[in-house]
Amino acid sequence: MLNLRNICWYKLTESEINMRQVDPITDGLMAPGAPFEVVTEGAVRVFKNAATNMSAVFDRARDFGNAEFIVSGERRLTFDDFFRAADDLSSWLISEQKINPGQSVAICMKNSPEWMIAFVGILNAGAVAVLVNSRGTGETMARAVADTDCVFVIGDKPRLDKLKQAGCDLPTHSSEHFPTNQQPFDRPNRQSDDLAAMFFTSGTTGVAKAPAIQHRALITGMMNTQLAMAAVFAKMAKVYGIDIETLRAQMPQSCSLLVFPLFHTSGCSSVFLTALTTGGKLVLMDRWDAEQALSLIEQEKITTFGGVPTMHWDLLRMPNFDSYDLSSLMSISCGGQALPLNLLGEIRDRFPKAFIGAGYGMTETCGAISQANGEAFLANPKASGQVLPMVDVQISDEQGNACKPGETGEIWAKGAILMQGYYGRPEDTAASMSGDWFKTGDIGRLDENGYIYIVDRKTDMVISGGENIYCAEVEQVLGQHPGIMQISTFGVPDDRLGERLIASIVVTAETGVEDVVAFANANLAAYKVPSDFTIQTEPFALNAMGKVEKQQLRAAYLARQAA
Repeated sequence: MLNLRNICWYKLTESEINMRQVDPITDGLMAPGAPFEVVTEGAVRVFKNAATNMSAVFDRARDFGNAEFIVSGERRLTFDDFFRAADDLSSWLISEQKINPGQSVAICMKNSPEWMIAFVGILNAGAVAVLVNSRGTGETMARAVADTDCVFVIGDKPRLDKLKQAGCDLPTHSSEHFPTNQQPFDRPNRQSDDLAAMFFTSGTTGVAKAPAIQHRALITGMMNTQLAMAAVFAKMAKVYGIDIETLRAQMPQSCSLLVFPLFHTSGCSSVFLTALTTGGKLVLMDRWDAEQALSLIEQEKITTFGGVPTMHWDLLRMPNFDSYDLSSLMSISCGGQALPLNLLGEIRDRFPKAFIGAGYGMTETCGAISQANGEAFLANPKASGQVLPMVDVQISDEQGNACKPGETGEIWAKGAILMQGYYGRPEDTAASMSGDWFKTGDIGRLDENGYIYIVDRKTDMVISGGENIYCAEVEQVLGQHPGIMQISTFGVPDDRLGERLIASIVVTAETGVEDVVAFANANLAAYKVPSDFTIQTEPFALNAMGKVEKQQLRAAYLARQAA
């Protein structure tokens, strides 16, 4: 058998690093007659052989049969176990609850096997799965259920209790008592343009909206990931002089540690659905604990770990890190926010043979718009990957005109991965679109090789003394300081300047504010240096997707200034 660690770390050539849509291997996979053949429908490219709906996708995954699929504590479910439970739930929803095709059914529970069973069961019943943020208050969850016209709720007891207390009077069913031994059922036939699911935006700046995702968009997003994986396998097989099937046969089952919430596209699409459709194994954590994560990586031979920067720091800072056998870890990625360069350096030192990756995407695009792994990422670590072949990206100026390579503007995206719109919010939908283009609200630039560089959120730009200051740019520079663990910058009102830039920073115990200020002065233009720094050693509070709640930091800062 080939050495796994060597297989999974081969060095890309310079031409491979610098190619975008001229990659002959990827192009070959997308060519006429190939597994990922691409055709044009209207204004977008689609996969010719894509399944019509998610039920057909699930049917293909049934072939993995007795392979282990989910590990959650002491529980272990095979693919057969999983689909048996999902089919029972589908049958029960149709026959007992009279759920009709196209109706919305909410999932409101913490990460668990039942969450995933509910997702598949709802879609196979022809309904629309509404993925409610289970970490919200009862009122927030109730509003999400109401805003998406749900007719039924599946949840765990703590969330169902909160919903009831918040006044939600919909019929519900507890995940603790899923139906079993149900009769076979006639599965509704859903079309590619029918709704499949509704996620919610992170809502860091206001009330969360619900992007409505069609079957085609969800499937295209999944196939984008599968195409990227197939290209990697093809390149690896070429390097080692063997055919792809021989290579696959000699590699172990992929195994992912699931820490992202399943109600978000990263947890649902990138981790859960990728494992489901490729025969991978998922290991669930009830809550984040660095010690437990290291133990699970060793015990379950985890091959893939994606987390937010805070989680990676937690792992690397564990005193007994070196006592664990982490050699199975092949792929490490960062989600939720950019990978700080000082963190990247430590990950490379501790995991010299692991693929390190980054990407950029959002709920409205069913996942990734761009991504890069291994040498392709390390060649441009400040970038958020290369634009994926099935996605079109345009950098637009204030008038909506396309910018030249290297120029900064708003990132627009187009493709079969786009949401249908924000459910029940036609004005918000119209404001986010320009023809077939989705306006992401992110400011960035695109180079001649298709690498995307995120500069900032459009709403996070600070105008101080007439100068535009992008918070993400300042955060990226300061994030190179070895003593800075987390950083968030934001603007506050100022009578003279209009706004002032403030930096809230989490540092190591030995790092003082003088060190940070000196580093800022040495590495930033004078007008970009924050006017005030607040430092602490306790980590920031994060939202469900591991993002810093800037408005809370801003409010706390202003409250301290007013005291």
